[in-house]
This record gives sequence, C-alpha cells and structure tokens, in this order.
Amino acid sequence: MFSNTDIMDFYDPTLYERNVGLAPRVDKVYQEEVGELEPGSHVLELGCGIGDVLLPLAHVGYRTTGVDRSAAMLAHFRNRVEAEAVETRERVRLIEAELPALPDCGEFDMVLMPNDLVSHMLTANDARRLFIEIGRRLRPDGDIVLDVSRFDVSYLGYLAGEGGKLERVHGLYRYDGEQWIRVSEQSTYDPESGILIAHFTYEMLGSSGCVESTRMRVLRLHPRRASEIAMLLELSGFEVVAEQNARFPAGMDNVLFRARRVQADTRMPR
Repeated sequence: MFSNTDIMDFYDPTLYERNVGLAPRVDKVYQEEVGELEPGSHVLELGCGIGDVLLPLAHVGYRTTGVDRSAAMLAHFRNRVEAEAVETRERVRLIEAELPALPDCGEFDMVLMPNDLVSHMLTANDARRLFIEIGRRLRPDGDIVLDVSRFDVSYLGYLAGEGGKLERVHGLYRYDGEQWIRVSEQSTYDPESGILIAHFTYEMLGSSGCVESTRMRVLRLHPRRASEIAMLLELSGFEVVAEQNARFPAGMDNVLFRARRVQADTRMPR
C-alpha cells in the first residue's frame, strides 16, 4: 500500500509485474535472437529487471547473467529463481551494478540491452564507455543486441517549446481487488543537454473512486536516433550486422540492432 505521498525509485517490481503504466514486454523479441546460439552458451542481460527475458532462457539450457541497478528488482528476480528446479537455478547469476561500469563477470556469447537501455546513459561518453565495456566481455564472435526507440523530433520540440511540458494520463490499471491506480505523466525536454525528464504520478483509488494515496516517480532519459547509436557502436569497436524492425509489442516503435565486435587486426585504419 502507498503512503499518503511517497517519492520512490522508478524501478518497482510490483508495478512492473502487474504491468502498471509504461511496461512493454520484449522478452520474445530477445529470446528469438538468442535462439540461434548453442545450448549452454553464456548470455548477459543489462537491465534484467525481474527476469522476463533471462529466466525462460535459463529454462531451455542457456547460462545467464543478469545485471541491474535496482536491488528491489533483483530481489524479485531471485525469488522467482528460487522457485525453479535446481538445474535452472544453477544457470542464473545476478549482479547489482550501476552502468556504465560493468563488473568483471566473465566472457559472453551474447549481450542483451532491452527497452532502449542505452537511453539511460545520459551522455555520449557514458554510452560509448558502456559499449567498450561490453566489447571487453564478449567472445571474439559474440554479438550485442539492443533496441532503440524512434522518437518524434516534433514531439521533443513541443516539450522544449513555450508550453514547457506535456501532461497526459496513461490510464487506469487494476491493482488489488477493487483498487485501481491512475497513472499520469508530466514531461519536459532540454534540447541543449538532450535530456528528457518524465515525472510520473501514481494515484491509488479506493472502491469509491477517491484518491487514497499518491506515489511519484522520476525518469531521466537521453533519446538518440538510430544513426547516433550506429555511430557510437562503430566508435566503440563494433560493426553493425543487422538493423531491423522487429516484432515489438503494439505501441512500441523501436529499431533492433545487432552488432559484432571487430577484431583489432581487421579494423580499418583511421
């Protein structure tokens, strides 16, 4: 239950699991990408959350490592893992870390970055550092797979214009029994820094429809064009081998990238 007014971390496993607000599910998109690897291959997911992508991969025989900054999301993931068979539990390792720093967690056949994770890197230096860190942990023939949201330039321009912000209601979502949550958002965009700041309000409604408590969450992102991501990957030692419109859930307009680490002796001179 919410307190009367509660400012919380953006990543909440209960809200995510119940699909409250903006929580698209991309697990099947990424599981299809991993599916061509041999069983037993080692897969790393950054921003693994509560395990929707990795846990099914562990079920079918892949070794998995999940990294996330949120202790609460990882705790929820661990609870899910504990309910699994021993052989599945042994194929899951979870690490709490704040990107772009990446702990020394082994060598991987594939690295996954779902839900436009790179937009959480607020500077180009951080995004490039993350890609370089990933490159150091990929096997020579390993790939990185990530998606990037197509953003509307006119939309960002509107947020930076005289109005100063966009206010919108995302909808009503059932929470428990007769309780509902109303989710609304106020967003602003700074064209100088490229940072989009979204303030989310979660109002808990009782059976009478009155607001009983409120929760606030803040999300900061740096939206980037697909061409910018391709350039950052190249500067970080990758070659883009695929850029496609994958079968993302309705309402998601994202581009899926697949890139491979370029070996030092085969790079073009600069």
